[in-house]
Amino acid sequence: MTTFNYSLELLQNSSISELATLQKLDPEFISITYTNHALSFFETTFTTALTLRKTTHIKTVIHLPATSFTKKELTTLLAELDCSPIDSVLVLSGDQKINKKSIYTSALELTRFLSNELPHLNILCSCHPETITSKVDLQKEIDLMKAKESAGCKIFISQIFFDNTSFVKFVKYCRAAGIKAQIRAGIMPIINKNQVSFVEKVLKIHLPHSFKNIENNTDLRKVGIQFALSQIKILKDKGIANFHFFTMNDLETIKILTDGVL
Repeated sequence: MTTFNYSLELLQNSSISELATLQKLDPEFISITYTNHALSFFETTFTTALTLRKTTHIKTVIHLPATSFTKKELTTLLAELDCSPIDSVLVLSGDQKINKKSIYTSALELTRFLSNELPHLNILCSCHPETITSKVDLQKEIDLMKAKESAGCKIFISQIFFDNTSFVKFVKYCRAAGIKAQIRAGIMPIINKNQVSFVEKVLKIHLPHSFKNIENNTDLRKVGIQFALSQIKILKDKGIANFHFFTMNDLETIKILTDGVL
């Protein structure tokens, strides 16, 4: 029987009022999203991660968009990481040039830099299973993943998806290409209309037909949780063991999902 390992994402500046719930959930690790840069990364993302790591003892990962850091900020980051209990980072490219003075422009560049400077650091990166719809895009994605793995990436977290068959095929293509790093299935339970808008308008991902014409968040939450549970069970049957939940601070939904699977 396929095992079930899961991690989850939390917002920077997360409240610590639900620490007991988080500890009971006992995820493999938690990842802390990057600040919107209105405030310092070190005052938000890093402080949140450090607090949660020390209070829950759960492995904690910080998000690092490559386009967000100046040379000075990276020097500070290296010093902080070198003397803190945080030993894991999720390196992202960043949707846009957040910081005009940033030293790097891609996740691959930042991965190489961090791996060289802090060889002990556990580096995670993202991957995009939706590229399977195009042979050209798929090959580019696999080439980039191989380069990231060579640079030091140990785990890939996938962009959210709703087509389970395509994700399983994507993983098979990656393995056939020689990628050995863990690939975690990125799951976002759709539980409100804001998420529907985000998925369709920002991520440009088509939602399954079961989400169409739902008028209120109560019904949407029921459908979304049931769909996510079905996704997890189908993927487990296909041999997928590692999952990452994009539920931000919604620990109640996480508990429903884990209770429904374990």
